[in-house]
Amino acid sequence: MRVLHESPRSPRARRHDENLRRITDAAMGMVEEGGLEALSINKLAALVDYTPGALYRYFDSKDALLAALVLRVLGDVRAHVDRVTTALGPKAPPLARVFAVAQGYREFAREQPHRFGLLAMTMAHPRVLLGEPKAAGPVALATIHAMQPLADALVDAENAGQLAPGPVAERTVSVFALLQGLLQMQKQARFAPHVIDAARLTVVGTRALLVGWGAKPRSVDAAIERVSAVKGSP
Repeated sequence: MRVLHESPRSPRARRHDENLRRITDAAMGMVEEGGLEALSINKLAALVDYTPGALYRYFDSKDALLAALVLRVLGDVRAHVDRVTTALGPKAPPLARVFAVAQGYREFAREQPHRFGLLAMTMAHPRVLLGEPKAAGPVALATIHAMQPLADALVDAENAGQLAPGPVAERTVSVFALLQGLLQMQKQARFAPHVIDAARLTVVGTRALLVGWGAKPRSVDAAIERVSAVKGSP
């Protein structure tokens, strides 16, 4: 049997990849330090010792550059989610996996607050930040990919009879919106920590959604305990 191997990348291609990584690292640093307003093609070019024209060989617009940063952040999100769901084990019940996704997303926001802020800003900013379809399209697909474990868990829960039949896309968006909204209230939590407790409200809100979709409270509570036993409170 002949085994197919990928052709090694040429030195020129490797240099391109290294330069691309260096540029996106610098751009991410600019955003983390000064927010989206700090992201400027001219300033970035000076930072990485390029002319603006040379930089456009890698990103043909500011939209394309911003999309690349958001794609990197969404990759980080998926990595956090996968790490927590994998820790549950391959036979973890679907409802436990729902809470594990919530745990993973909250861990990402806590460990990478600036990157979470970039993601939150692109979603919540009143102006459409990614107006070019060729830039926005891959970001939309990456967002779906990042939340696919949540959708899969909800489908498996329905197939196992733990949830009543229902639209998985709407349910996935509902859970994600709950997580996103609570995590974006972290600043307000400093002034009302006993009211705005994102960790507790994530569990309470997710539990309410699942019970509303037909899950038995006892099964949901067992799922919460399963995640708690693996790593702290969900």
